[in-house]
Amino acid sequence: MKLKYLLIYCILFICTLYPAQNTLIDGLKNQLNGDDISTAEKFRIYNELTEYYRVSDEYSTAEKYVQQQLELAKKEKNAAEEVKALTQKGIIKLNQSEYDKIPSIIDAVNAIVQRSNNKAALLYANYLNIYYSNALAEPENTIKLIQKTLPLIEKQPSEIMLNAKLNYLLYGIYTEWNDAENATKYAKKAIELAEKSGNKNLLSSAYSALAVSYSFQYEKTGNQKDLKPVIEMCKKAVALYHQFPGYVSAHVQAMALLNLINYYLNYPVMTPEIRSEIQNNANEILTLTQHTTLNQGIQAGALGVLSNLASRDQNDALSEQYLLKAEQILLTQKPVYYHVMINVVKDLAQLYAKQKNYQKAYEYESKVTEYSNLLFNEGQAETAKKLEAQYQSQKKESELRSLTEKTASLKKEKLLYIGLGIIGLIGTFFMFRSYHFKLRYSIERENKLDTEKHEAEMQIKLQEEEQARLKAEQELLTLQQQRLQSEVLASQLHIQHKNEVLQQLQTQLSDTDINIHQVVKGENRVDNDFEKIRFTIQELHPDFFKNINDRAKQKLTALDLKYCAYIYLGMDTKQIANLLNVEPKSVRMTKYRLKKKFALDENMALELFFQGVFSK
Repeated sequence: MKLKYLLIYCILFICTLYPAQNTLIDGLKNQLNGDDISTAEKFRIYNELTEYYRVSDEYSTAEKYVQQQLELAKKEKNAAEEVKALTQKGIIKLNQSEYDKIPSIIDAVNAIVQRSNNKAALLYANYLNIYYSNALAEPENTIKLIQKTLPLIEKQPSEIMLNAKLNYLLYGIYTEWNDAENATKYAKKAIELAEKSGNKNLLSSAYSALAVSYSFQYEKTGNQKDLKPVIEMCKKAVALYHQFPGYVSAHVQAMALLNLINYYLNYPVMTPEIRSEIQNNANEILTLTQHTTLNQGIQAGALGVLSNLASRDQNDALSEQYLLKAEQILLTQKPVYYHVMINVVKDLAQLYAKQKNYQKAYEYESKVTEYSNLLFNEGQAETAKKLEAQYQSQKKESELRSLTEKTASLKKEKLLYIGLGIIGLIGTFFMFRSYHFKLRYSIERENKLDTEKHEAEMQIKLQEEEQARLKAEQELLTLQQQRLQSEVLASQLHIQHKNEVLQQLQTQLSDTDINIHQVVKGENRVDNDFEKIRFTIQELHPDFFKNINDRAKQKLTALDLKYCAYIYLGMDTKQIANLLNVEPKSVRMTKYRLKKKFALDENMALELFFQGVFSK
């Protein structure tokens, strides 16, 4: 069994201040309650407490300190601290996928920056926009925003931590793109800045980031010598916990240990020394996470490591015990962390298949499919939220750009009118003296006609600009709908394939000669190629919504298009109702209304109709 329950570089957003011991947090709270503490010191403590509870996923406590910091900042009229608090609030909302709450927070932050013209406030306002863009999976835009902000931060030595965070974000983006050169470059920069800042948690995370960057070369060559620098960086991350007691959190240390273990498991030959270190590190992880919250994924990873070692010793009973314990721990987290759970139940299915306990193997293979479906639904809901947030953000930007252009046009028009008025007055003055009343009347009439002509031309221009804006919004909406439709179709194909494999496994269980290992191994290969299949489907079916729009007898709304996509994918009334958070009765009424819009017979199934449209 190859163990990899957690992404090695999954610490993208916890690379910040995270005090190690509760005693440190208690100390900060005691200082906050002291009478002789300065306002500046209060702001520092609020920032540290908010950061600690945010990265611990204790969002309600974090928001309590954010609110206190906001109240103090408003009282002291401190723009920088007010923006810092609002930035933390926005990040908390993003971590909880509440994308619809962000635009109002960004507007409030921008208003403070414009009112105060504070440089520190501007930097944190930029950081919130960068974090928002990255959360919406817009890497190109995120890089542009970071590159625009970095020169400003470098002029502010006091904001070295913010500089380090931005370089860490760049490392994460280039890692996702498998760009080893740039990932290494920004990981090294993050290490340099973390060392200057003195923050050992950030330094530990940066060392782990550089280990990931070095691992690209090992994955390319498979040469053991390329694995050595990876291990060295992981050991540096782990060593900080003991070199600087009280400055590295238990959570960060547990992640560093788990990363080191995963790389140790890549050694072709496991020596007794390496095996002993792996086992000790796994047990240390379990000890470190005893008194932390929301640590189920890390604990399951450590138990998976111990299961792996037991399996190597041919001790299937002990391996099974560790995996079952990992499953129980993961079930205590709400919502369940499906990424890790799928790996746990998959390993259990393989273990039971090895023991020829086909009933148990089938039970856990069914759980693999169940959790995969739940993960898919969770991912689809998250993707829909992101797409909606992207659409609203782009729409707002378009409206702001249009308003700016209109304001500039009106300003020019006002200046033109002023200029024309001055010229007219001067001309009238000289004409009055030269030609008296009759000639003056003629000139004024001519000026009036010119002005009316100009106003007519401006009105036509404004109408053309309005039509262009409406057209741009329509094209943006069409593109957004096509993107969502393509993602849904791709994922549906994956689910369909999973169901077929499960049916095959169920049918073949009666055959005692079945090689269940071969079936599971084949399914794993399909999972690895899933991303390639996704992109292929997106290229094959880009015009689904255009086709159904063309067949409609009445105009379809955006909600109508969502229903069409869900019905085409074979979702029943209850599934659609749960997904859209409406009553099943509402879904049935919408189906009836869609039949009317497509001029279909009441007995005609919408699923068959949409499939017919899509196949043409």
